[in-house]
Amino acid sequence: MEIEYWRNRTQRMNKERFVAANVMALVTHGLTQPLDLVKTRSQILQEGKLHTGIAFQRGIHPVKIFDEIHQSGGGYRKFYTSWDGFIAKTMAYTTARVWGFLLFYDKLNNDPRRTARPDYMIMAGLGGGFLAGAITNPVDLVFTRMQVDELYPEQCRRNYRGIMDGLMRATDEGVLMRGGVANGLRIGMLCASMTNVYDWCKENSYFFFGPSWINRLWATGMAVGCGVVSSMPFDAVRVRM
Repeated sequence: MEIEYWRNRTQRMNKERFVAANVMALVTHGLTQPLDLVKTRSQILQEGKLHTGIAFQRGIHPVKIFDEIHQSGGGYRKFYTSWDGFIAKTMAYTTARVWGFLLFYDKLNNDPRRTARPDYMIMAGLGGGFLAGAITNPVDLVFTRMQVDELYPEQCRRNYRGIMDGLMRATDEGVLMRGGVANGLRIGMLCASMTNVYDWCKENSYFFFGPSWINRLWATGMAVGCGVVSSMPFDAVRVRM
Protein backbone atom coordinates (compact mmCIF):
# COMPACT_ATOMS: atom_id res chain seq x y z
CA MET A 1 0.00 0.00 0.00
CA GLU A 2 2.81 2.40 0.80
CA ILE A 3 4.44 1.74 -2.60
CA GLU A 4 1.13 2.33 -4.35
CA TYR A 5 0.69 5.63 -2.47
CA TRP A 6 4.07 6.98 -3.50
CA ARG A 7 3.61 5.80 -7.08
CA ASN A 8 0.38 7.75 -7.50
CA ARG A 9 1.89 10.72 -5.67
CA THR A 10 4.84 11.07 -8.04
CA GLN A 11 3.25 10.21 -11.39
CA ARG A 12 0.38 12.71 -11.21
CA MET A 13 0.14 16.47 -10.87
CA ASN A 14 1.50 17.81 -7.59
CA LYS A 15 2.43 21.20 -6.15
CA GLU A 16 6.01 21.08 -7.44
CA ARG A 17 4.93 20.24 -10.99
CA PHE A 18 2.22 22.91 -10.89
CA VAL A 19 4.65 25.65 -9.85
CA ALA A 20 7.45 24.59 -12.21
CA ALA A 21 5.18 24.17 -15.24
CA ASN A 22 3.43 27.51 -14.81
CA VAL A 23 6.58 29.50 -14.07
CA MET A 24 8.27 28.12 -17.19
CA ALA A 25 5.09 28.64 -19.23
CA LEU A 26 4.75 32.29 -18.19
CA VAL A 27 8.36 32.93 -19.21
CA THR A 28 8.26 31.06 -22.53
CA HIS A 29 4.78 32.24 -23.50
CA GLY A 30 5.79 35.76 -22.55
CA LEU A 31 8.66 35.59 -25.03
CA THR A 32 6.61 34.02 -27.82
CA GLN A 33 3.27 35.83 -27.34
CA PRO A 34 4.00 38.35 -30.15
CA LEU A 35 4.44 35.41 -32.55
CA ASP A 36 1.17 33.87 -31.34
CA LEU A 37 -0.70 37.12 -32.00
CA VAL A 38 0.75 37.33 -35.51
CA LYS A 39 -0.18 33.69 -36.16
CA THR A 40 -3.76 34.14 -34.95
CA ARG A 41 -4.37 37.25 -37.02
CA SER A 42 -2.86 35.62 -40.08
CA GLN A 43 -5.26 32.70 -39.72
CA ILE A 44 -8.25 35.05 -39.51
CA LEU A 45 -7.14 37.28 -42.39
CA GLN A 46 -6.54 34.38 -44.77
CA GLU A 47 -9.81 32.52 -44.27
CA GLY A 48 -11.01 31.14 -47.60
CA LYS A 49 -7.91 31.99 -49.65
CA LEU A 50 -6.44 28.99 -51.44
CA HIS A 51 -2.99 28.16 -52.74
CA THR A 52 -2.80 26.11 -55.97
CA GLY A 53 -6.40 25.03 -55.44
CA ILE A 54 -5.72 22.43 -52.73
CA ALA A 55 -6.61 24.48 -49.67
CA PHE A 56 -3.13 25.28 -48.36
CA GLN A 57 -3.28 28.72 -46.79
CA ARG A 58 -1.24 31.35 -48.56
CA GLY A 59 -0.74 33.44 -45.45
CA ILE A 60 0.24 37.10 -45.05
CA HIS A 61 3.88 37.93 -44.52
CA PRO A 62 4.35 37.83 -40.73
CA VAL A 63 6.73 40.79 -40.70
CA LYS A 64 4.01 42.92 -42.29
CA ILE A 65 1.49 41.96 -39.63
CA PHE A 66 4.08 42.55 -36.89
CA ASP A 67 4.84 46.04 -38.24
CA GLU A 68 1.15 46.93 -38.50
CA ILE A 69 0.51 45.96 -34.89
CA HIS A 70 3.60 47.81 -33.65
CA GLN A 71 2.82 50.97 -35.63
CA SER A 72 -0.78 51.09 -34.41
CA GLY A 73 0.47 52.44 -31.07
CA GLY A 74 0.71 51.04 -27.57
CA GLY A 75 4.23 49.68 -27.85
CA TYR A 76 5.08 46.05 -27.24
CA ARG A 77 2.32 45.77 -24.65
CA LYS A 78 -0.03 45.66 -27.64
CA PHE A 79 1.19 42.16 -28.49
CA TYR A 80 -0.12 40.81 -25.18
CA THR A 81 -3.69 42.05 -25.78
CA SER A 82 -4.49 42.13 -22.04
CA TRP A 83 -2.39 41.04 -19.10
CA ASP A 84 -5.22 39.28 -17.29
CA GLY A 85 -6.20 37.40 -20.46
CA PHE A 86 -2.61 36.40 -21.18
CA ILE A 87 -2.00 35.12 -17.64
CA ALA A 88 -5.35 33.31 -17.45
CA LYS A 89 -4.88 31.62 -20.81
CA THR A 90 -1.28 30.58 -20.10
CA MET A 91 -1.93 29.16 -16.64
CA ALA A 92 -5.21 27.45 -17.57
CA TYR A 93 -3.70 25.82 -20.66
CA THR A 94 -0.49 24.73 -18.92
CA THR A 95 -2.15 23.37 -15.79
CA ALA A 96 -4.86 21.47 -17.69
CA ARG A 97 -2.41 20.04 -20.24
CA VAL A 98 0.08 18.74 -17.67
CA TRP A 99 -2.67 17.48 -15.33
CA GLY A 100 -4.53 15.72 -18.14
CA PHE A 101 -1.46 14.02 -19.56
CA LEU A 102 -0.21 12.83 -16.17
CA LEU A 103 -3.67 11.57 -15.22
CA PHE A 104 -3.86 9.28 -18.25
CA TYR A 105 -0.16 8.42 -18.07
CA ASP A 106 -0.53 7.23 -14.48
CA LYS A 107 -3.46 5.02 -15.48
CA LEU A 108 -1.56 3.43 -18.37
CA ASN A 109 1.94 3.16 -16.88
CA ASN A 110 1.62 0.93 -13.83
CA ASP A 111 5.35 0.75 -13.09
CA PRO A 112 6.88 4.17 -12.31
CA ARG A 113 10.40 2.73 -12.66
CA ARG A 114 9.92 2.40 -16.42
CA THR A 115 9.01 4.81 -19.19
CA ALA A 116 5.68 3.98 -20.77
CA ARG A 117 5.51 2.30 -24.16
CA PRO A 118 5.26 4.69 -27.14
CA ASP A 119 1.65 3.73 -27.86
CA TYR A 120 0.74 4.36 -24.21
CA MET A 121 2.33 7.80 -24.41
CA ILE A 122 0.32 8.58 -27.53
CA MET A 123 -2.90 7.47 -25.84
CA ALA A 124 -2.09 9.48 -22.72
CA GLY A 125 -1.33 12.54 -24.84
CA LEU A 126 -4.53 12.25 -26.86
CA GLY A 127 -6.74 11.61 -23.86
CA GLY A 128 -5.17 14.17 -21.56
CA GLY A 129 -4.82 16.78 -24.28
CA PHE A 130 -8.41 16.43 -25.47
CA LEU A 131 -9.67 16.74 -21.89
CA ALA A 132 -7.49 19.81 -21.31
CA GLY A 133 -8.67 21.43 -24.55
CA ALA A 134 -12.32 20.95 -23.68
CA ILE A 135 -11.86 22.33 -20.15
CA THR A 136 -9.91 25.44 -21.21
CA ASN A 137 -11.90 26.20 -24.36
CA PRO A 138 -13.87 29.10 -22.81
CA VAL A 139 -10.66 30.96 -21.90
CA ASP A 140 -9.11 30.24 -25.33
CA LEU A 141 -12.26 31.43 -27.08
CA VAL A 142 -12.38 34.75 -25.25
CA PHE A 143 -8.65 35.45 -25.57
CA THR A 144 -8.69 34.66 -29.31
CA ARG A 145 -11.59 37.07 -29.77
CA MET A 146 -9.63 39.74 -27.94
CA GLN A 147 -6.59 39.15 -30.16
CA VAL A 148 -8.47 39.69 -33.42
CA ASP A 149 -10.96 42.35 -32.29
CA GLU A 150 -9.03 45.19 -33.93
CA LEU A 151 -9.36 43.55 -37.35
CA TYR A 152 -13.10 44.27 -37.40
CA PRO A 153 -14.79 47.61 -38.14
CA GLU A 154 -15.38 49.78 -35.08
CA GLN A 155 -19.12 49.07 -34.97
CA CYS A 156 -18.53 45.29 -35.08
CA ARG A 157 -15.96 45.01 -32.29
CA ARG A 158 -16.77 43.25 -29.01
CA ASN A 159 -14.49 45.48 -26.89
CA TYR A 160 -14.12 43.09 -23.96
CA ARG A 161 -12.83 44.91 -20.89
CA GLY A 162 -10.97 41.83 -19.70
CA ILE A 163 -11.06 38.06 -19.53
CA MET A 164 -13.90 37.96 -16.96
CA ASP A 165 -16.03 40.40 -18.95
CA GLY A 166 -15.45 38.27 -22.05
CA LEU A 167 -16.39 35.05 -20.26
CA MET A 168 -19.63 36.55 -18.94
CA ARG A 169 -20.63 37.94 -22.31
CA ALA A 170 -19.75 34.69 -24.10
CA THR A 171 -21.88 32.87 -21.51
CA ASP A 172 -24.81 35.13 -22.38
CA GLU A 173 -24.31 34.25 -26.07
CA GLY A 174 -24.18 30.54 -25.23
CA VAL A 175 -20.91 29.99 -27.15
CA LEU A 176 -18.40 29.04 -24.43
CA MET A 177 -17.80 25.58 -25.93
CA ARG A 178 -17.72 26.65 -29.57
CA GLY A 179 -14.67 25.01 -31.13
CA GLY A 180 -14.17 22.79 -28.07
CA VAL A 181 -13.64 19.61 -30.11
CA ALA A 182 -11.10 21.32 -32.38
CA ASN A 183 -9.31 22.76 -29.35
CA GLY A 184 -9.23 19.34 -27.69
CA LEU A 185 -7.82 17.71 -30.81
CA ARG A 186 -5.24 20.50 -31.12
CA ILE A 187 -3.84 19.96 -27.63
CA GLY A 188 -4.27 16.19 -27.89
CA MET A 189 -2.22 15.99 -31.05
CA LEU A 190 0.36 18.32 -29.54
CA CYS A 191 0.82 16.16 -26.43
CA ALA A 192 0.68 12.86 -28.31
CA SER A 193 3.34 13.86 -30.84
CA MET A 194 5.80 16.00 -28.88
CA THR A 195 6.21 13.94 -25.70
CA ASN A 196 6.72 10.67 -27.52
CA VAL A 197 9.06 12.06 -30.20
CA TYR A 198 11.16 13.99 -27.67
CA ASP A 199 11.75 10.97 -25.44
CA TRP A 200 12.56 8.67 -28.35
CA CYS A 201 15.03 11.09 -29.97
CA LYS A 202 16.79 11.96 -26.72
CA GLU A 203 17.20 8.37 -25.56
CA ASN A 204 18.41 7.00 -28.90
CA SER A 205 20.83 9.86 -29.59
CA TYR A 206 22.59 9.10 -26.30
CA PHE A 207 24.30 6.14 -28.00
CA PHE A 208 25.86 8.48 -30.58
CA PHE A 209 26.59 11.69 -28.64
CA GLY A 210 26.86 10.45 -25.05
CA PRO A 211 25.76 12.74 -22.18
CA SER A 212 25.73 15.90 -24.30
CA TRP A 213 23.43 18.94 -24.51
CA ILE A 214 22.98 18.12 -28.22
CA ASN A 215 20.59 15.31 -27.25
CA ARG A 216 18.05 17.71 -25.76
CA LEU A 217 18.54 20.31 -28.48
CA TRP A 218 17.84 18.14 -31.49
CA ALA A 219 15.12 16.17 -29.65
CA THR A 220 13.35 19.43 -28.84
CA GLY A 221 13.60 20.55 -32.46
CA MET A 222 12.14 17.30 -33.77
CA ALA A 223 9.35 17.32 -31.19
CA VAL A 224 8.40 20.92 -31.94
CA GLY A 225 8.30 20.21 -35.67
CA CYS A 226 6.04 17.19 -35.23
CA GLY A 227 3.83 19.10 -32.79
CA VAL A 228 3.34 22.02 -35.17
CA VAL A 229 2.53 19.79 -38.16
CA SER A 230 0.03 17.66 -36.23
CA SER A 231 -1.75 20.42 -34.29
CA MET A 232 -1.89 23.39 -36.69
CA PRO A 233 -4.84 22.14 -38.82
CA PHE A 234 -7.00 21.88 -35.71
CA ASP A 235 -5.70 25.23 -34.44
CA ALA A 236 -6.78 26.93 -37.67
CA VAL A 237 -10.26 25.43 -37.34
CA ARG A 238 -10.48 26.48 -33.68
CA VAL A 239 -9.50 30.09 -34.41
CA ARG A 240 -12.03 30.48 -37.22
CA MET A 241 -14.89 29.04 -35.20
